[in-house]
Amino acid sequence: MELLVEKAISSATGPQSPGDALRRVFECISSGIILKGGPGLLDPCEKDPFDTLAVMTDQQREDITSSAQFALRLLAFRQIHKVLGMDPLPQMNQRFNIHNNRKRRRDSDGVDGFEAEGKKDKKDYDNF
Repeated sequence: MELLVEKAISSATGPQSPGDALRRVFECISSGIILKGGPGLLDPCEKDPFDTLAVMTDQQREDITSSAQFALRLLAFRQIHKVLGMDPLPQMNQRFNIHNNRKRRRDSDGVDGFEAEGKKDKKDYDNF
């Protein structure tokens, strides 16, 4: 696992946040790096090239690759809590709240706040 994470993070162009590093590791796994025909993970401490994943079966390799692809989908849809196996954090910013009402609230007189302040009728513009 350490070799995989090191290989994934060291190939980045610059420093990354922990979330970006996690995404990059899942991207590397889901790209097929551990599959039988892939590049594999060579042990840097060995003199001769040795694949550290040689003890894994083909089915195990495919299962891990498939799981990494599913984890990437969850990350893309802001469901990292499912990947980490924890409860979702409460929403702090209303911009990202998917259950908020997208319509503007109306004042008591039935006119939007923006319309009441700056909207002018067409006839007002004709006088300029």
